[in-house]
Amino acid sequence: MNDFTCTFLLTSRLRGLVMVFVVLTGWCCHGATVWNGSTFNFVQSPTRGSDTILSGKVVLTRDSSQVLYNTAAGETFASTSSPADTEWAFGALTNFSTLTYKSMESMRNGNLKALILNKPMVMHIINEDIYLSVTFTAWGQHGVGGFAYVRSTSGAPILPTVSITSPSQGAVFAAPASVQLTASATVSGGKVTNVQYFAGSTLLGKAIVAPYTVTGSIPSPGSYNISAVATAFGNSATSSPVNITVLASTPLSLGAPAISNGLFSFSYDANPGLSYIVQSSSNLFNWTTLSTNVPSTSPVFFSDTLATTPPRYYRVGRLP
Repeated sequence: MNDFTCTFLLTSRLRGLVMVFVVLTGWCCHGATVWNGSTFNFVQSPTRGSDTILSGKVVLTRDSSQVLYNTAAGETFASTSSPADTEWAFGALTNFSTLTYKSMESMRNGNLKALILNKPMVMHIINEDIYLSVTFTAWGQHGVGGFAYVRSTSGAPILPTVSITSPSQGAVFAAPASVQLTASATVSGGKVTNVQYFAGSTLLGKAIVAPYTVTGSIPSPGSYNISAVATAFGNSATSSPVNITVLASTPLSLGAPAISNGLFSFSYDANPGLSYIVQSSSNLFNWTTLSTNVPSTSPVFFSDTLATTPPRYYRVGRLP
């Protein structure tokens, strides 16, 4: 609605005279927001069961029958006032301020599909005073739900959000590195088309299904900024970078063993920041893990209780 000034008239009769007091309260209503940006085509499907029009305020969906309802307003099914926080009118968005609005449920008197299909309509988000155009292009009937429409948007591009979930910040790998990359990526009212991963400007791979897993190959030692780029509705957004280090791997070599004070000990060369595992066996077939560690210095010293029966064998490995 347009802004207007509210005027209240107070009258009193004194000795045959009518005195009129005019009280101006200023603005009673805030200016409406009209969404006349680019259009968005929504089709309800198993993977896109609802349309997020205004996050946390208006999320529309439909069951196998009845009208739309607003899950963001706490509705779990359609009621007499559904969808909550909305009202609807037939007409053009340019005439929003002069149209007659009612709940969608109140329109369901007869064949709702014939009434609304391919008819220009305006939806009013009541609490936020937002108006947008809606034209329904599909409406299921007789227990076959589903709906589709073309609606206007706020005009700002609908951008996805994306963040890298693996690897972690500061992770260290040995060259040549195979790095498992995953990300969390979403977009309001739709589906992320794909997520691409980059080491600097070098493409590591692309995935189209959550959690968007890619195994990236980084052959050379160095420090790398890993980023993820998600695309939806033709628009892209880039994650915050994750910094990783790829090290030139140090060959594993064991130092001379020693026995002292009932302990058997040895050392091994390692790359600080990489993960190592120490295992023992009495038969060279069945191995038991004694420790895993990420050393901060090299060489690494290991000790174990001395045992003579049965004999023990030891081995050290670098984990992926």
